Amino acid sequence: MGLTIKNIACRNFRSYEQFELDGIGGLTLIVGPNAVGKTNLLEGIQLVTACSSFRSSVPSHLVRAGQDAGMFSAAIRGDGRYLDMELRVSRETREYFVNGKKKRPRDIRGTLPSVLFSPEDLELVKGSQSFKRAQVDQMGAQLSTNYHAVRKDYEKILRQKNRYLKENVSPLFLQSINEVVATVGSQLYRLRCDMIAALSPYLKECYREISGGRESVELVYVPSWLRKSFDLDRIPSVEAIDRTAAQERLISAMEEDAHREHERRISLYGPQLDLVEFYLDGLNAQQFASQGQQRSLVLAFKMAQVELIAERLGQNPVLLLDDVMSELDATRRDALLSLISGEVQTFVTATNAEKVSPALSSLARVVQIGGE
Repeated sequence: MGLTIKNIACRNFRSYEQFELDGIGGLTLIVGPNAVGKTNLLEGIQLVTACSSFRSSVPSHLVRAGQDAGMFSAAIRGDGRYLDMELRVSRETREYFVNGKKKRPRDIRGTLPSVLFSPEDLELVKGSQSFKRAQVDQMGAQLSTNYHAVRKDYEKILRQKNRYLKENVSPLFLQSINEVVATVGSQLYRLRCDMIAALSPYLKECYREISGGRESVELVYVPSWLRKSFDLDRIPSVEAIDRTAAQERLISAMEEDAHREHERRISLYGPQLDLVEFYLDGLNAQQFASQGQQRSLVLAFKMAQVELIAERLGQNPVLLLDDVMSELDATRRDALLSLISGEVQTFVTATNAEKVSPALSSLARVVQIGGE
């Protein structure tokens, strides 16, 4: 199984004054009523593995009300390695420590990655483009240190450009900014292209297993300069281009539409406007897939993430399932169980153990939170 979590502990973290769970095995089922802190524990695990939160990036939100600081830690063991991961949060900062030594998040990502599946993820197929892009980027950041750095660099230069547009700077000055936007934006474009190309075979196979091979699935990435070139109801023919070509296309698009950017005072091209679309049998799943098909796609997407991370890093990720088992029918629960029953360490939350598959409950260590 490689590295796994053996213990978690927190103090003044979210709703918890103090909490500790020791002797953690392959499958942990955390049960309790709503609003008792089950999801807080999964968020803590995500923070010390993926170094990100699916809820909030604001440090003060992680500190218990009335306190100035908090912490969440995980004892990680395996392959002869002993790693004590600790997140320390204050009202202004988040700091990471490994075996007592301060580390940058980029030095931690990928050590023991994680994949989260929450009820919000069920909206992935028909959700916003920003949510879809974030899903790809969060996975990429755990697989590549460079990925996270490039995305942060792009977000910084984009904020600068949008500020300059609002200040109505000269076209000549904006042209120099566009060159930087295109340079960094083309890097992020290529990283996303590579990530989607790597994920796609796993997505197709996982969806085939869930659906019984009834439909074929495609995951398509459409850059901002091509957004208006296709009828996205049907699968477009989009070929990935290299970084130099992408940089040229971005510069060209921004130059041609410079007047519109000045009028609207916001950037109209770049990775922040790229599209991530799912297609079933050539039709856009957001528009034409049933709710059941959409849920199968989301489940396949999450399963594919687990398999890609394991293949790339040689380390199974931790799987975090936040109250989703009750949202899936028997067929989809069985598909998820096939993944859990392997060598993927899994944490599951539920309001009631009876709402979870009996097969899963029989394999799990059940931890009761906030009730008898």
